[in-house]
Amino acid sequence: MVTCKSLIKPEIIVISSVQPAPTSAGEILLHRHLSQLDGWKVSVVPNPQDLPTRLVKRLNRTRFHTWGNNLNVLTHGRSWDPLCHSHQLSSQKAIVLTVAHGDGCWAALRFAKKHGLPLVTIFHDWWPDLPIVHAPFRQLIARRFQQLHDSSDLVLCVSEGMQNALGSHPNSQILYPIPASLPSELRSNHSNADTSRPLRVVYFGNLYEYGPMLGELLQGVKDHPSLQVQLRGKNPNWSADVQKEMRERGLWLDFAPRSELNQWLSSADAFLVTMSFDPAMRRRMETSFPSKLLEYVQFGKPIVIWGPEYCAAVRWAKEGNKAICVTSENPAELVSALEKLQRTAEFRKHYAKQTCLAAQKQFNPLVIQEAFCKAISDLVFI
Repeated sequence: MVTCKSLIKPEIIVISSVQPAPTSAGEILLHRHLSQLDGWKVSVVPNPQDLPTRLVKRLNRTRFHTWGNNLNVLTHGRSWDPLCHSHQLSSQKAIVLTVAHGDGCWAALRFAKKHGLPLVTIFHDWWPDLPIVHAPFRQLIARRFQQLHDSSDLVLCVSEGMQNALGSHPNSQILYPIPASLPSELRSNHSNADTSRPLRVVYFGNLYEYGPMLGELLQGVKDHPSLQVQLRGKNPNWSADVQKEMRERGLWLDFAPRSELNQWLSSADAFLVTMSFDPAMRRRMETSFPSKLLEYVQFGKPIVIWGPEYCAAVRWAKEGNKAICVTSENPAELVSALEKLQRTAEFRKHYAKQTCLAAQKQFNPLVIQEAFCKAISDLVFI
């Protein structure tokens, strides 16, 4: 538990479409940060359920979903305002925390300005590129996104690429996605660099956007004598026949409870991170940082990153040769890199050591939490 010491108990008011919850993606990252804070009161303004919000949700289930998203942009998050205005401040020392995703962040900006409170904004994704809207509305989101950055008192960027893309700011810091803390027995279960058996490579996460490239990989290695690649995730973007085959072969598994997932990850020899080669997603790849990478390194096994040269994960890995990088879209080149890893004990030892160092230092959840706590404490106590 991280303690932020003060005679006055400060308050964090969370106004965000991404809300703290022990679920997945950005929600669990926020939950990990806020649940570990001692000496702070955390207040969460709930997502609005008013008529305009319900209308947009209904439109999103029809062929008019783009127009529904356009309408959501026009409302500028004002459906949040009544809930925000009803919040009673419990401390003279308070900050507003939001994630630059969805429409709650615009309401957070208005609330912070109205009450003269510091605004902390976490930038995990390049939000203007994500909603399905018409071009003028995307431009409007992009302008607001930049205004949110410029108006924030503290900007927490998920990567150096995000920080560079957003531009200069007097108080911008990099805050990597905080991973789960592992039991000591799993942290110590490092690779033995055994080249006499097939290399077991695992991946968990998004199987829709990355489904086609991962499906190609599985087709290429499903009968490989010295490689075993196994994936875990929901709704893979494959044909029904491919889904059936990979399920029957035991190469595609569903999501699992955390304890089961940890055991599965612990059984791997190496981990796979994928980043899209689609030119339309270039800015997202340059600015986002895969949270699974930080989860992986806690296990002390080699990391293999399959993505374009410009993506944030590859840039991180190439500084100090911390992970194997395959920057060609051709899955045959990835297979070749995995084959080399399988037969070269020194490679496996080197990259296992690199991930152990990352887990102890840069990607240590305690280090990341301390950085978060110090950054927000400096806003109210200095």
